[in-house]
Amino acid sequence: MDALEDEVASLEAILMDDVRIVRNASGAVDIIETTVLPLSGEEEEQQYICVTLQVLPPTGYPDVSPTFKLLRPRGLDDARLEAIRSACNMKIQESLGFPVVFDLIEVVREHLTGSNLPSGQCVICLYGFCEGDEFTRTECFHYLHSYCLARHLNALRRNYQEEYDKLPAWLQKTADPFQALCPVCREHIADESDSLKCAMPPSELENAPDFKVTRELREMQHRMSQLYLQQKSRGAIIDVEAETSTVISIETEEDVRRRRLREEAEAAKKLATPSQEATSSTNTKAVVSSTFSPVVQETQRIMPEPTNNNYQHHNRRHYRGGRRHHHHGHDRHHRMEREVAQGSSTNNTNGAGTATSNSNSNSNPTTVKQPKAQAAGIAHAR
Repeated sequence: MDALEDEVASLEAILMDDVRIVRNASGAVDIIETTVLPLSGEEEEQQYICVTLQVLPPTGYPDVSPTFKLLRPRGLDDARLEAIRSACNMKIQESLGFPVVFDLIEVVREHLTGSNLPSGQCVICLYGFCEGDEFTRTECFHYLHSYCLARHLNALRRNYQEEYDKLPAWLQKTADPFQALCPVCREHIADESDSLKCAMPPSELENAPDFKVTRELREMQHRMSQLYLQQKSRGAIIDVEAETSTVISIETEEDVRRRRLREEAEAAKKLATPSQEATSSTNTKAVVSSTFSPVVQETQRIMPEPTNNNYQHHNRRHYRGGRRHHHHGHDRHHRMEREVAQGSSTNNTNGAGTATSNSNSNSNPTTVKQPKAQAAGIAHAR
């Protein structure tokens, strides 16, 4: 562990802020990380490639070989990364028992300096970098042909202007200015479209043959068409015309919580519905029986017509102790009945023809029943 601490102190003294040391809770070193660039003298703009070396010293280092990782490569393809990885493994085997972190940094730097030219393809034209091609390194260490980058920046500015012209005047005043973006990682980059206008196209783009439909291309098109029909039959192809009017709704966590609460409430309501229906049916039966009883009672309370039931009125309701009760102020009532009976008999004598005609035509059935009431009244008076 003393050897590791001495090596860490030397790295911090040489690389200073370019090295990052990560320690665990006990203070032991877990990770040593640094970004390695090629040697280009004082011209930092000529450093076209880079890679981050991460070394993980195990317990017992340097007697135990450390592990390492190559992270965030810029301008390096898989073949060059594999070559750097093989050289680092060989150096670790040779230096077993000795501090090796600084030696690994030097191995990586030598490989980068020996081929300080981006490998791989330009993400815009998909052609590689050849000798004599003009290319540009962005601030995020991505490499593009200068000619392709100029076309990319012009397309971005044109799209920005089209969207800007669609805005109302009051929004144009507060709109963000144009900002160039890297076509690989979308990070902000410097707008150098003016200086890139004179860049020449890459050599492979100029020497590329004219496009022709080959046999291999037709076979691939046939396979792709069959795959398309298969995916369409399974419903995996989006119909643009059908989805044009579709609105995509994105639920927030609060919306999801409210929807779940609403569904739970509806489910609880459905479960409670059968018991409520049984209770309501019972209540309905009770209401029907209770409402039917007063109707019977009211029917029983309906008094008969006073014209035909005077006899019952005085014989049934006024019994007390086995004999009739006549001392409740009916004398005046009986006297009025006698007077009415005498007046009606006189009228019947004078207008017998009229009463006979009325009884024959049945136009007034009350006059027919009147003599019965008078006779009942007279019998009661007697």
